[in-house]
Amino acid sequence: MNITLLRQQYAKAVDELGTLTADAAAFEKKEAEVVALKAQIERALKAQQLAADTAEPTVGQPNTPVMPTAPAQPATKVAKLGGLVKALYHAGGNHMLAQQWAEKHMGESHPVTKSLNTAVAASGGATLAEDVANEVIELLRPRTVVRASGPRVIPMPRGTMRMPKQTSGVTGTYGGEGAKAGTQQLGTGNIVASFKKLTVLTPVSNDWLRYTSSATDAMVQDDVVLGLAGTEDLAFLRGDGTGEWPKGMRTIALPQNRIPSKAAFDLESIDQELSAAILALELGDIPMLQPVWFFNPRIKEFLLNLKNSNGFYVYKEEMTARGTLRGYPFKTTTRIPQNLGAGGDETEILFGDMSQAMIFDALTLSLAMSTESTYTDEGGTQRNAFERDETLFRGIAEHDFHMRHDGAVAVIVSVKWR
Repeated sequence: MNITLLRQQYAKAVDELGTLTADAAAFEKKEAEVVALKAQIERALKAQQLAADTAEPTVGQPNTPVMPTAPAQPATKVAKLGGLVKALYHAGGNHMLAQQWAEKHMGESHPVTKSLNTAVAASGGATLAEDVANEVIELLRPRTVVRASGPRVIPMPRGTMRMPKQTSGVTGTYGGEGAKAGTQQLGTGNIVASFKKLTVLTPVSNDWLRYTSSATDAMVQDDVVLGLAGTEDLAFLRGDGTGEWPKGMRTIALPQNRIPSKAAFDLESIDQELSAAILALELGDIPMLQPVWFFNPRIKEFLLNLKNSNGFYVYKEEMTARGTLRGYPFKTTTRIPQNLGAGGDETEILFGDMSQAMIFDALTLSLAMSTESTYTDEGGTQRNAFERDETLFRGIAEHDFHMRHDGAVAVIVSVKWR
């Protein structure tokens, strides 16, 4: 099918999606249509590029020279993002020169070269083309605990989306013969998602970038992806919704789903608090299709070594053999602090049904670079990229996070277990 026509159909479907504010079934059907059209466009673009790559010389022009190209490197997830960063570095941030450098050193058919051919120059860098942007999301998943837990990822191409939801249901009443039926009404509401801008600064050693070997691409890629992953996880777990931050799971949790932990804890209180988090979701009629625990590594080590009065480990066998706690999988992350509270010795435990979690992705990753800027590292120290022989890459992505039902999250607060 014609790509222009597909794009017109996609834009129309996205517009129609925004008008379906009350009918959840119609919304989901239209949403599936949007996703299918986007996939068709991607397949058509790839087929078009493949046809261009394999096209033979024009008939009637036998003397037209065919320019040799460098051998294409394999389209691995390691090569793409790191290779694009290196191309921008060698071109001094100039998009057109980066394209030429990629063609010379990687070959015209290399994924990085193709991405630069279709990307849009922006702020001394480039907006990643769709194939690389999709791959960045795939690379993020194993580095982030939230995306790796299987939330629903929804494209948000216009930067905002309204999704209907049911807030209450009808129950019905019993009555005698001839009695009037009680009138009840289904309660509905909306989830309004709007893009939140995530900016990541990643300093990369110029010693890495000076080498053209694809073996160094993985190191460059790791710096960019890890910088993006850490901040995104923090936002989706603990974002407070103020300023430009999305609301994370901890903020979304209802007041009745916040379980205070006992300061003078023992085995019984620990088990009761874990049970209370599970019960909070069950009492809210959450389907419990994909519940996951999130906690600091300190909690994992504490529970692994917790013994009962007879000297037997309580949770160790389950956690090591099956990767679960009280029957549900767990994820550890330092993005949940362990120095909370007045004494700096408290942490928190999150428990959420990730089948109810939704990540709305609006903007693909945009990269810009500088060799002279000053930045502040994670320890709060200011450093200069020029002085340290580094290149500073800034990545920007736009997205939002919501739970389909706020009752799908519970949090145990003021946890002193250690």
